[in-house]
Amino acid sequence: METKISKAQLSVWEWKEKAYEDIKHLPILEQMRIIHERTQQVINKININKAKNSALPPTPA
Repeated sequence: METKISKAQLSVWEWKEKAYEDIKHLPILEQMRIIHERTQQVINKININKAKNSALPPTPA
């Protein structure tokens, strides 16, 4: 049985691998700081998009 992997999942794995390669040589505390910073940036973008979407008038069906 062949397992199908979505493009989205492959994209996440590639992003994760690149992120690891970028920070693997750093001390653990620096790694954690960078991961926290990057995660917070993503959270901020998600929250901004949510706010924009909730401010838009509903579209007629």
